[in-house]
Amino acid sequence: MGNNNSSLKRKGIKMELDKNVDYNATDLENLGAETKLKCHMPSNDDAIDRVHMFHFFQRSLFQSDFSPPIEERLVRESCKVLDVGCGPGTWLLDLANKYENSSFYGIDNNLAYPNEIKPGNLNFVRADVFDRFPFPDNKFDYAHQGLMRYTAKPEQWSFLISEMIRVVKPGGYIELLATSRGEFKGTGPVLMKLHEAHFSYCLEKGIDTKTMPNLDKIIKLNPDTPIVNRDEKFFISGPNGGKIGMVYQDIHIGFHKSEATTEILSPILGISKEEYKTMITKDLIEELKHTSPEYSLIRFWAKKINNN
Repeated sequence: MGNNNSSLKRKGIKMELDKNVDYNATDLENLGAETKLKCHMPSNDDAIDRVHMFHFFQRSLFQSDFSPPIEERLVRESCKVLDVGCGPGTWLLDLANKYENSSFYGIDNNLAYPNEIKPGNLNFVRADVFDRFPFPDNKFDYAHQGLMRYTAKPEQWSFLISEMIRVVKPGGYIELLATSRGEFKGTGPVLMKLHEAHFSYCLEKGIDTKTMPNLDKIIKLNPDTPIVNRDEKFFISGPNGGKIGMVYQDIHIGFHKSEATTEILSPILGISKEEYKTMITKDLIEELKHTSPEYSLIRFWAKKINNN
């Protein structure tokens, strides 16, 4: 596995030695060599562990790995599934072990995903998701995106969604995971400062987080996906949100106290790194005991129709 110390391996998820599905080794190597890498997701162990935690968090929140009605096809048929911006491949590893009759593909420009040890029905392609996908039209039964909430600019979302629709067969599905914080209900002053600093940084990079809750509008613009379904789940972060809330707090705190985030947000907040770390590890944790900040995750999904 690319990251031998990751929590996914420690959890003992069943894996098999690599077997190629549709691409041979030369094809995969050439795809990686020819691609300009633009979008990067942290690949250190802590960041990968947070991705693993988030996968199990959102699966518990929705009580499912996906929202489109495709499970029967995954079980009985040889479906082809694509995960766009797959990161370390947590979602794919979970599904590939459950649905052995189907084939799974992950596409990302980062090598955080397993390179050697993985289920035989799973392959990864190194390529930039903001370029044309290295797949023909109408190849997949289902295209999923769940790890790119803060990496795409508004115009990139339009391209990304159009590519997902292009590579899915008529009658197949696309699905995108988004976040919505609404009106920041129940948010205390410490958490609000963090949100404002983070949003300020995103806007500086051209990433408008207000796009996320409105991805359905972009999906509807494509004539092949006129009907978009919205599956939204609300939760409270912190002790007042129960077990789900504490898991999300751990993910949130872990992200904000990382060295990379500290380097970015402490200057925006106008405080030293030491003051910032105290703010995260003491002030924020204490605040969450007395507040109930409300968040939500949204799954947008649509069925591709045949307009021919």
